[in-house]
Amino acid sequence: MVDSDKYKWVNALRGYAILLVILIHSSQSFIVSDFVQKICSTGDLGVQLFFILSSFTLFNSYSKRILIEKEFTNRNFFIRRFFRIAPYYYLAGIVYVFYKSVIKHNEINIENLIANYTFTNGIYLPGINDIPPGGWSIGIEMLFYLLVPVLFKYFNSLKKAILLLIISMLVSVIINHYFVENTMFFLNSIFGSFNKWALYFWLPNQLPVFILGIVLYHVNKNIVFSFKSGQKMIVTSLLLYLGFCFFKFDEEYAYYFIKREYICAAIFLLFAIGTYTTNMKFLVNDFIQKIGVVSFSMYLNHFLIISIFGYFFRGICKKITAILHLPEVILHNDFMFFCFYVLIIVITYFLSKVTYKYVEIGGIDFGNKLIMSLPKKNQNLENELLEKISNR
Repeated sequence: MVDSDKYKWVNALRGYAILLVILIHSSQSFIVSDFVQKICSTGDLGVQLFFILSSFTLFNSYSKRILIEKEFTNRNFFIRRFFRIAPYYYLAGIVYVFYKSVIKHNEINIENLIANYTFTNGIYLPGINDIPPGGWSIGIEMLFYLLVPVLFKYFNSLKKAILLLIISMLVSVIINHYFVENTMFFLNSIFGSFNKWALYFWLPNQLPVFILGIVLYHVNKNIVFSFKSGQKMIVTSLLLYLGFCFFKFDEEYAYYFIKREYICAAIFLLFAIGTYTTNMKFLVNDFIQKIGVVSFSMYLNHFLIISIFGYFFRGICKKITAILHLPEVILHNDFMFFCFYVLIIVITYFLSKVTYKYVEIGGIDFGNKLIMSLPKKNQNLENELLEKISNR
């Protein structure tokens, strides 16, 4: 099922993922209706959609590269992943350090900063989500990259991927529900006291979501669904997502046992299968694909954009209400929030086009040049295989 158009639907889903993430962070500056608030409240789970798509594309790419690069596959894989992520991640980190320390006059925790810059924040839980904002997901991604060669080798079928999914979910339930106090005691003995909510971010909780991406890879590779089945999947997943938004989770129940991120990730999986099966233009449109292409930059940029423009937006609202002698709450409504949300998307997108072109692409090119400069064997054979694969 993997064809030349595969990255169109993947980029489209990445676009939806970043719009969800921006949705919840934009809404935190507004008082909106209960209906809108419930829709916005699930926007944080756009990160889980990113995780699914990440593991899918990694497995898809790895399956091709291993035919070409053979014993150099893992070496080249890690080089590519580092230079895909690190250049703009580091630059964004510098910007946020300046903003936090110079503009906001907040203290910088050096240990947390080192953990984030060495991508060990996924292990060092006190600093798992510090600078840059949202850096927890990057740290977890980096840890998952280390597992990809092993997972690709041993979980090479849909049945095995589903088995791994079940095992990973059971492990998560055991250490975060039945033995959560033991887990916290063990971690506190290593790191000292830290917020229990840090457990939400760490890999044992997020690994099942990544594995759903592996399930997606095997389904995409081996199972062909009819167009009508794909339509039903899309409709079903959208209805389930809407119901999910309005289902009231008890925080402790959702956090420790049947985690909301697993339920929503399963809905995203169904939506993804329906999307690539139908390839409907209104879902996989040019607009959402363009957003998906620069979604990594948008993820890192939108925190700062919301902070800056939220400050000015609130200031303008206060002046208008003061001049017109109106209650300030009159400008805190769904329409004003929607305007602010669209504004943040537009500004973040155009800034991200620049950072994508001049930083992300530069990092990718440098990684590829570094790989080309390293020793290789059977270069002619590799070139022939690469040409065959590219012509499939």
